[in-house]
Amino acid sequence: MPTDHPEVSARLQAAGSADLGERVPLDQIEIGHCARVTEVDAGEADIEQLMAMGVCVGRRIMLMQTGDPMILKVLGTRIGVSARLARNVRVQPCLGDMFGEG
Repeated sequence: MPTDHPEVSARLQAAGSADLGERVPLDQIEIGHCARVTEVDAGEADIEQLMAMGVCVGRRIMLMQTGDPMILKVLGTRIGVSARLARNVRVQPCLGDMFGEG
């Protein structure tokens, strides 16, 4: 899968395209990487709280800082999400993470 960006091509060759589709818990992505929310497995109150902060299925987010709370960039705004809530969010890494786009 050729691209105009050598970093992306190198990552695709090293990781393989199947790895880019892997879904992982939000608390397992690396700082500065972006991901798209694919699932929120939580109770109704937690889902509502996450949605109020902009964290919902289909949303592109970026991990800015680990810890409790972890800091996410969502729609250009930084928010704090507890580690407990973050464990309930599954994400799929996206290619934009290499360029700081989120």
